[in-house]
Amino acid sequence: MRLFVKIFLSFMLVLILALCSVEYCMVSASFEQALEQAVSHEMEQFRFIRIVTYMGGARTGEQQLGERSMLLLAADGAVLYPGFSEALLNASEGMEQSGKITYVVRETEGRHMLFVAGEIPSGDTMQVLKTAADISHIYRERALLEKQYGYYIYAALLVCGLLAAGISYVLVKPLKRLQRSADRIAMGEYAGRVKEGGRDEIGELARSFNQMAEAVEQKVEELKLEAVRKEQFMGDFSHEIKTPMTAIIGYADTLYQKELSRKETKEAAGYILNEGMRLESLAKKMMRFIALDQEDFCFEEIPAEEFFQDIRETTAPFFSDRERNLRISCREGCLNAEWDLMKTLVINLIDNAKKAGSRRIFLRGEPEEGGYRITISDDGRGIPAESLSRVQDAFYMVDRSRSRKQNGAGLGLALCKKIAALHGTFLNFYSREGKGTTVTLWIPGRRDRHAGEGSKTEDAAQGTEAD
Repeated sequence: MRLFVKIFLSFMLVLILALCSVEYCMVSASFEQALEQAVSHEMEQFRFIRIVTYMGGARTGEQQLGERSMLLLAADGAVLYPGFSEALLNASEGMEQSGKITYVVRETEGRHMLFVAGEIPSGDTMQVLKTAADISHIYRERALLEKQYGYYIYAALLVCGLLAAGISYVLVKPLKRLQRSADRIAMGEYAGRVKEGGRDEIGELARSFNQMAEAVEQKVEELKLEAVRKEQFMGDFSHEIKTPMTAIIGYADTLYQKELSRKETKEAAGYILNEGMRLESLAKKMMRFIALDQEDFCFEEIPAEEFFQDIRETTAPFFSDRERNLRISCREGCLNAEWDLMKTLVINLIDNAKKAGSRRIFLRGEPEEGGYRITISDDGRGIPAESLSRVQDAFYMVDRSRSRKQNGAGLGLALCKKIAALHGTFLNFYSREGKGTTVTLWIPGRRDRHAGEGSKTEDAAQGTEAD
């Protein structure tokens, strides 16, 4: 059953019950009052007739009857004055006498008769006096009132029915708008919204619906973007695999089919070795990149001095020549992090700075309120402004030819971004082309995995070249 019909029928049912109850109470009250007045009047008349009859006999009492009928009986039931018809006589039977005046209303010959009975002393015996008065007009008035009230009820139901239909329509209309919007959302139109009404429950429902629709639309857009990113990711990944594989197959085919000099053979093997190392690097980074979504990491309080000393020892072979140097300084504090992941992030950033042609790289650490900040600065090539927004995308490389020569796959900064997000933070890149790059990372004291799912980019900035 439709909600409109339910509201309408409920309203009409309550209205009918209310009107019928009012009609019954009013007609009953009016009838009871009229009947009470008639009984009171007849009782007074009976007393008067009884006195008159007692003083002057039945014939004298008969003169005071008016429209009433009178019956006088002896103590043994013999009729002394036959003023009742046979029907009235039968109807009056059974009226008990106990010295009190009694009355009863009975229907006979299509009329409602009020019978009153009482005793009259007569010497040593008692006589019984009965009167009968027609009070049918009271019942006719009641029937007339019921009929009139019935007309009033029908008219009120008609008017109120129209009002109920209008009210039901007004109440259901916002719900119909909600239904149409829900149908549009079900068909893929997520931008639909409903008009928010007042402060009642329907208005609150409309606001909640709009919030839900907005959340659904936002989620769908996120899923679309994620699908696009995954598609681009797979396309870039396929392309990155195809390039070294083509070179490996080509040089391997040359070695297989042609007689080459030792120098030519060594050159071909060198190309195969270089591309194979690139594939190996790509595979390792891909495994690491995917594993970040599948592992449950243990975060701990890491003393900054121990962590930076580990970085110094690990990166020492990178700076064995005198052309490049890494300067590390840290202040006392603790990093709330997973050691291996954070080490991977910092070393990747240092490696990127090294590949950007930097001669001096600075690694600094200092505690801040609520966390610890790590800063990596270099004096390398920087990055063009048009590439800033994509530098942390997977497989993105500013200079593809130079990155491939260095066995880069465009996953280094994407990996760093994901590690930062797992630590509830993000990377800030400040860079000017030809002037170098500065990357800052603030590690919160209490890890929140959802706090750093984005990356913050300043106007001057987005880092070094992706490896």
